[in-house]
Amino acid sequence: MKTVRKDSVRYETFRREALLLKGLRHPGIPVIYDLEEDENFGYLIEEYLQGDSLETIAGERSPLPIRSILQYAIQICSVVSYLHSAGPEPILHLDLQPKNLLICGHAVKLIDFDQASTRAQANQIRRRFGTVGFAAPEQYDFTRELDERTDIYAIGCLLFYLTTGSCPDRKITPAVLGQKMWSREAGRIVAACLEPDGDRRYGSAALLQGDLEALLRDIPSSLVIAVYGNEPCTGATHLSLALCASLWRKGITNRYEECHPFGNIRRLQEKGSRIDENGCFRAWGCMLKPYYGRQASFLPGAGPVVIQDRGALERADGLYISEEEPAAVILTAGGKWWNRPTDEEFIRIYEKRLILLYDFSPGSIGLSRPRVKLPGRILRMPLFANPFVPDRRAEQWMDMLWSCLVKIFEEQELDLQAVEKECMPGARFRRETLSRRLQSKESWTRRLSQQAAGLMTSMKAGRRKRRQQ
Repeated sequence: MKTVRKDSVRYETFRREALLLKGLRHPGIPVIYDLEEDENFGYLIEEYLQGDSLETIAGERSPLPIRSILQYAIQICSVVSYLHSAGPEPILHLDLQPKNLLICGHAVKLIDFDQASTRAQANQIRRRFGTVGFAAPEQYDFTRELDERTDIYAIGCLLFYLTTGSCPDRKITPAVLGQKMWSREAGRIVAACLEPDGDRRYGSAALLQGDLEALLRDIPSSLVIAVYGNEPCTGATHLSLALCASLWRKGITNRYEECHPFGNIRRLQEKGSRIDENGCFRAWGCMLKPYYGRQASFLPGAGPVVIQDRGALERADGLYISEEEPAAVILTAGGKWWNRPTDEEFIRIYEKRLILLYDFSPGSIGLSRPRVKLPGRILRMPLFANPFVPDRRAEQWMDMLWSCLVKIFEEQELDLQAVEKECMPGARFRRETLSRRLQSKESWTRRLSQQAAGLMTSMKAGRRKRRQQ
């Protein structure tokens, strides 16, 4: 509930905003339940919103995934398009900026309608306000009229800001600014929004939304498998690497992503191995992407499956996890009596797409199972030392795990065509090549171990001989 004194200079703005919002109904606009007044105060009772501003999210999790940027922009266009057609006259927001956009879960909420007004009222007011970096040129020029395209300019600024982390420079032409986007089509869209001449911008937010939706459809989507540890040292990284290697052996293209800042994966990078444009390198025949921090930016990687190692639950906060909603979640828990009980709240959130694994737990040990029912999705992970070259028993277990994941994908009616295409006979050559590489590396490791053992034996024999002398 908002409360403003009637003798405050903000009261008229507060009352105008409340009356404007009271008649609006859209998922991206806070619901106004009531507006009350007494002798001294005005009271606005509105929907309670819990979330972070787009400014906070962009600052903490930059660079955002391209899919997330487009999804946010499409929702913003939807809200703006509704405002422009909500009444007999278009309602202009006139202050679209990251601070005024709240992200509640995955939904965008537009807040702070202090500057909002109808098109006629906006052009009658002699004082114009806007946020530097997001305000259109006509907001600084009283000789020019404000209309729907003023908000479209701000949407273009938001797209540029979410992609690059900075506001567009008005001294640089829109065509040059567009070159900083991730693709030529994205650059064309942003350049069309940022035209100084309103007549050359998009004519409506609906047209802009249509182009953004087409751009989103062209971005290859991946099935994201998020792996968490119930506590540190419960095998989340070990399992993620094992699943990555197992899928490569099946001929399914995938990549492992380290989503926590502990840097273990960098130790696997061999000297001289090349990092590609997606930030990945090859190790043991697998494609691995280490954690680079918030400032590193790479091209989006394509592939039907992404395995995200998100670390222990107590460390997996918003700074490190991806914005992508996982298609399946694996939670690894300790299989011993001294380990922490499983997180019931976390299991309840992902109940329909979660697999609970107890790491390296023999069947003789009794396990305290969670209260949430997970039929057929509570498994014991066998012990295997090398996640890239498991023994036959571990490999059979990995096949069973993949079958459980495919069942979860099917229950959600997700598109598995890309994964199935990778499993066709054409992928046999890649499987055989990878298998030969892994066998070669395994035999090399075995030979190295035998040489080390022989060296240790000869050293012991030499010491015994010296003692005898």
